[in-house]
Amino acid sequence: MKTGKIAAVWVGVLLLCVVSGAGAAEVQKYVWGSGPMGGLWRIGVGAAVQLINEQMKDKYFYTAAASGGGVENVRRMIGGEFDTTWAHTNIMQEATTGTGLFDGKTPYKDMRVMVFMGDQAVCVVALAKSPIKSFSDLAGKKINVGAPGGIGPSIAKSMFKALGIEDKVKLSFLNPEGAAQGLKDGHIDVALAPGSPFTPSFTELARSTPIRLIEPTQAEEDKIEKGMPYMYVKAIAPNTQPGENSDKPRKAFFWGQYWVAKAGMPEQAVYDALKITMEPKNKEMLKKVMVLWGEAGPVFTPVAKMGLKLHPGAIKYWQEQGAKLPPEMLK
Repeated sequence: MKTGKIAAVWVGVLLLCVVSGAGAAEVQKYVWGSGPMGGLWRIGVGAAVQLINEQMKDKYFYTAAASGGGVENVRRMIGGEFDTTWAHTNIMQEATTGTGLFDGKTPYKDMRVMVFMGDQAVCVVALAKSPIKSFSDLAGKKINVGAPGGIGPSIAKSMFKALGIEDKVKLSFLNPEGAAQGLKDGHIDVALAPGSPFTPSFTELARSTPIRLIEPTQAEEDKIEKGMPYMYVKAIAPNTQPGENSDKPRKAFFWGQYWVAKAGMPEQAVYDALKITMEPKNKEMLKKVMVLWGEAGPVFTPVAKMGLKLHPGAIKYWQEQGAKLPPEMLK
């Protein structure tokens, strides 16, 4: 082969490598913080990540990162580990104002809202054979409040404080799977389990072991709503969740959660993530994995009052859908 032809071949090879490299470089990588193993968020985020990676594999690659839960999610977003995550309204407010769990920290101003992800219940679960039937009965009991870094410990401590029993309970810090097993084995008396409303671990437990949802009395409702204004009581519809009296409405405390992203995440990436997950067929599939996906939508009034802003990619998507957006969140 002549020198000129050899050179031409090598030029072709090099050009192919350059083109291939350029194509590979176009794949944008993002880390999506989820939750602990066996928890609701871990499952819901995992399903969405798989969907996005399959449908837009030439453009994006998401990693569903495990975490301790809602509090850790926000902390790791602030620290730069997570590009996007789910967070509860109370933690979002505390992080952006430098109060509560973030007291003394610089207020975090780079959080942008994408979509409301429904509300979650704070289920307080005991075995059906347990004598515990009200929140007041929790005094003196060993209660699992969830793994450190999750929303459970924060919510539980606020609830116990509002009820006036904060110094009368013994706390355990197991993840959802450990809590379900601990309850079954009698190592703990009660498990506080934020979920929709039950986490998968407790739904599974109910298949073999009768459980009871501890419902608040009116007096207990009043105390908790006064001390935790972001909480509200709502009925769990009959025949939708396991446990004692599942054929009747049962009361639990609920509060909201949102899908958020860093301000620096590209507009198109956020737009595409919403377009894929909110597409009716995809959303219906995701709902079967985690019911909260069915509640996802443009419900922004609660966080608008907190001074939070929408991500530009979310503004573009929701305006295309004809959603009415709070003007103060568009600035």
